[in-house]
Amino acid sequence: MFDLTLIVLVRAMHIFAGVVWAGATFTMAWAVLPAAIRQPAPGFGVAARRISMISTIAALISVLSGIYLFAALHAHDESAGARVLGAGAVTALLALGIGLLVGRPTGRKLGQLQQRNDAAAAAEIDKLRRRATLVSRATAGLLALSVIAMATFRFASAL
Repeated sequence: MFDLTLIVLVRAMHIFAGVVWAGATFTMAWAVLPAAIRQPAPGFGVAARRISMISTIAALISVLSGIYLFAALHAHDESAGARVLGAGAVTALLALGIGLLVGRPTGRKLGQLQQRNDAAAAAEIDKLRRRATLVSRATAGLLALSVIAMATFRFASAL
């Protein structure tokens, strides 16, 4: 049996961390990275690294708290709502995996090349910026699906 007070606290953490994760990802995908491609400036790298760190911490908190909540509240639930919630969890896990396994290494390599500041790396930098934008937008899309699933799962059984 799970303690209701703990469930409420973990749910609050889960929601807050999810909002931070999704917000940071949307900001990177639709504002920071496109601006960095249009007009490269040294400050974009600093902003991207900071947002990436905040996003990663929030993602881990969101996923871990989500696992606890699913185990506490939906472990044996076979309703349509639980399936929608599970689909949202899967999209969140995919977003986390893509971010950690593709986005992070791309960002690190991009940062290393930008510090070299040589003309020979310009084409590779451009390619990495575009990959980072694509990965960020894919992650943002997956998180959007996850947010929609989490927000609507309670109503799935009524449809």
